[in-house]
Amino acid sequence: MYLKTLTIYGFGHFHDRTFTLDAGLNYLVGPNEAGKSTLTQFIVAILFGFPTKKHPELRYEPLDGSLFGGALTFVQAKTQYTVSRTAGPHGGTATLHDDTTDLTLPATQLPKLLTPMDQLLFTQVYVINEPRLGQVFSASKQALIERLRHVGAVGSDYWLQRAQQMDKQADTLYKPQGRNPQLNQQLRTYQELTDKLDKANAAYETYWQLRQEQQQRQRQQADLQTQLQQQRRVTTTLTQRVSQWSTYVAWQRLAQNQQAAVSGFSTTDATQLEQLRGQLTAAKQALTEDQQRIATAQQAAELPEFFQEYLPVAAQVDPLLTELPDVQLASQQQTALKTTRAELQRRATEIEAQFAQDGQMPRAFSLATTQQIDQLQQRLTSANQQRRQLQQTLNQLNERYQQLQPAKAHATNPLADKQVVWLTIGLAVLIGAMFLPGAMFKLVGALLGVAVGYYGVFLVDSSTPASRQLQALTDDIRDSQAQLREKGRLIDDLTNQLDVIGTAHGLGHVPVEQWSATQAAIGEWERLTQQLETTDTQLATVAQKVTDFRQQLATVLPKLATSDDATLWQQLATIVRLKTSLKSQESELATIATRLTHDQAAVTSAQQQVTTFLRTRNLQQVDDFYDRYQVQRERASQAKQQAALAAQLGPENLAALQQVSDLAALQAQLQQAQAKQQTVQAQLDHCTERLATLAGQLAHLTTSGTQATLRQRRQNLVTEMQTTTEKWLVDRLASQWIETTLAAASGDRLPQIIAQASEFYGKLTENRYTKIELTSTTLQVQKQTGEWRTVSQLSRGTAEQLDLAVKLAFAVVMQQQVAMPLIIDDGFVNFDERRRQAAYALLAEISHKIQVILLTADTTVIQLATGRVSQLSD
Repeated sequence: MYLKTLTIYGFGHFHDRTFTLDAGLNYLVGPNEAGKSTLTQFIVAILFGFPTKKHPELRYEPLDGSLFGGALTFVQAKTQYTVSRTAGPHGGTATLHDDTTDLTLPATQLPKLLTPMDQLLFTQVYVINEPRLGQVFSASKQALIERLRHVGAVGSDYWLQRAQQMDKQADTLYKPQGRNPQLNQQLRTYQELTDKLDKANAAYETYWQLRQEQQQRQRQQADLQTQLQQQRRVTTTLTQRVSQWSTYVAWQRLAQNQQAAVSGFSTTDATQLEQLRGQLTAAKQALTEDQQRIATAQQAAELPEFFQEYLPVAAQVDPLLTELPDVQLASQQQTALKTTRAELQRRATEIEAQFAQDGQMPRAFSLATTQQIDQLQQRLTSANQQRRQLQQTLNQLNERYQQLQPAKAHATNPLADKQVVWLTIGLAVLIGAMFLPGAMFKLVGALLGVAVGYYGVFLVDSSTPASRQLQALTDDIRDSQAQLREKGRLIDDLTNQLDVIGTAHGLGHVPVEQWSATQAAIGEWERLTQQLETTDTQLATVAQKVTDFRQQLATVLPKLATSDDATLWQQLATIVRLKTSLKSQESELATIATRLTHDQAAVTSAQQQVTTFLRTRNLQQVDDFYDRYQVQRERASQAKQQAALAAQLGPENLAALQQVSDLAALQAQLQQAQAKQQTVQAQLDHCTERLATLAGQLAHLTTSGTQATLRQRRQNLVTEMQTTTEKWLVDRLASQWIETTLAAASGDRLPQIIAQASEFYGKLTENRYTKIELTSTTLQVQKQTGEWRTVSQLSRGTAEQLDLAVKLAFAVVMQQQVAMPLIIDDGFVNFDERRRQAAYALLAEISHKIQVILLTADTTVIQLATGRVSQLSD
């Protein structure tokens, strides 16, 4: 696999940049901050995904806000693919395209194409820089073996993960020096149970004696608890009766004072008297009110002045009074319609001020015109987008044309060197033809000279690749300009059509984008205009009705007709009310006089009923009845109090208290009961204390459990330990089997890598070191003198050269399984000049097998003729 092109949309400070790469050695040269590390991270990000926002220093989001992401084209197994990635969730939104067959592939196919390579292995081996080379001091044989397993066996990732999972599961079960693993805890528990069982066997006899005494004490405790509960109930009952003695004394006192009730003074009798007194009061009030009505009717005989003016012309005014409700309603409608009209006129004026030009409102579009405008706007939008795309394409072609111009000036062509020769020959033939005899020979010679010169000047020049490429770009630029002019004419035509429609409908001063809002306002203005016309018609109708009524009223009541509406309607309503009142006044006075006679009779009857009620009870005054009634109520209250006290005491306590002579005898019974309760309580406390002591002694003896229980627990634990041990053996042996199998699948390549690394290391150190050897924990190298040195004994630059040799050897040996490009980001800063040149030579050598991309600030690589050179700076 090798990278062919890098296209950066926006990444770090790069935007809209494209880098072309060869399959062999590529030098990308630039000073500090030119973007070498940025370009390295760009390749990793496009292949494996953008880092999360938790690591913003690795994301390189564009500094100028351009589109985040890019694309790269790579060739694998003679098939060219293009993968692009832009900002999005889960590492960005990726697309994959097969350029060879022109097929779009699912993005999930990309990891399969890169298998068995993943981001971790790629950055550890194939992405090389000075910090990673400096990690050689912590390099180990195990790390190199794990990389071999990762790449050397198909599907090894899954089995390596399974082996790691099994090791972790085994560690959770048992560790030789562990405390928390399950089997370690079970072994400690087994020893503890064994110690407890030994103690239980020694204390068995004492335990049995204490257990028998405990059972006897428990039976005694139960009997004493029963006796104590019974005695507590007796004491509680006597305490309650002592506290109720005052209530019992009150009950006795009420029972002694109880007398028989007297009839005629019950609540019913009091209610009857109240009803009779109420009837008397109502009759007196009705008599007073009728007397006031007669006085009021006599005062109403004085009529207002406007009613006196009405009386002579009542025959002419009465027909008008029948129309009064309708005219009043018309007046109210007139006021409401005026308010509505003012609001409609205000809104219409606002719309006219906003959209009318020269006092003329624009016209509304028809449905066909609206559809035509929508189509024209869609076509105009599409044409503008196409013109912008054509302009962008034209700019890119012009830029490429400008880039190729200097290339043309420096391009070399073997035929171009002969232009002067051909032109000289053509000129010589032309001059020689002038000296030939005969016009025909002169003409043929002149044509031959011109043909030879034309061939030398034009055909040779046009045969260069740069000329052909410039000609192709020129043709593309002309086509793009022609298409751009055509789109410009189409946009002008569409714009003119829209201007014609706008002018025809009075919208020439309104932008096309506001036509939709303008049409809505025009529709609202037309509805407001129609509503104004309707309102004016209704207002004229109700106004005419009010005016006609006033004119008719002015002919008979001219003074009243000049009043304002509120006064006029009030006085006319008063006339109607007084007119009705006068008609019924005579009959009302007669009715009131009849009611006065009836009221007087009702007062006399009610007074006689009250007197009869008092005489039947041998009373003279109402107050005497209420005095006797109050005495009767107090006696009933005492009876209720006595019943309440009896209920409070309860039938059982009341009967028991009646058997006691006095409070002293009752208190003596209570003291005896309390003394007995204390005796039983003391016996129970002593028994409980002894049980607590026995329980503590038994708990001490049985802290580890009984013998049978301990034996059963230890046997159960043995079974669990056997199960745990079997699980641990399964996980540990399975992990070891996986590691052994993968080591066998990839172990034959380790010697190849070490041998290749020794060769590379000799070239890098000018054969100062000739051999590399893996120890159990690290690497060691042999000097040309035969002396061995560990990595920690090497200088930093020499140690970094060792790590570079191992990584290059790994990439070369494993190219059959995974061929990935080597990316070196200023990795030789600690190399001296001679070893740096040796490193460049080694890269040129291995670039025949794998692609090498060297990003460096060393400008000396420009003079090297071993690879493609590109400048990072514009």
